[in-house]
Amino acid sequence: MEISESVLKVMADVIGQALDAYRQPSEMPTVTDIHILPVRESGELAVLDDDRELGRSVISELADIPEEEFYDTLESLLGRVLQNLNTQDSFENLGIWKPFSFVLTDDDGDVARELMLIDDDTQLVSQTLMADLDEDLEKFLKELLPD
Repeated sequence: MEISESVLKVMADVIGQALDAYRQPSEMPTVTDIHILPVRESGELAVLDDDRELGRSVISELADIPEEEFYDTLESLLGRVLQNLNTQDSFENLGIWKPFSFVLTDDDGDVARELMLIDDDTQLVSQTLMADLDEDLEKFLKELLPD
């Protein structure tokens, strides 16, 4: 499915709007993750932290994504958006305790996909990278601790 650049811009704008809530000076950083909640039927895309809604937009093209491809497609799209925001240093100087994650959340509030983990020196994108990390760790542990 082809998604227009304007959709990616709207996604970036709503995430940027949400991050603005953490650009205010704060004595104590917040411990939270950023949840991205898409609603396929209405095309809504909401960005929330653990306690409140930070941004919302309606992207009608979301309703056109087939249900069986919905989370995979959004993982790919949002991964691109987050990578682009990261290259623009949009995650710097936020009042959020690191590490924190961007997660794609389903209708029940459960994590459907891990999109990006932000730490001081590391940015890991998507579950695919995390799966490779798990495999590498398993291999390392087997070599370190032979049977």
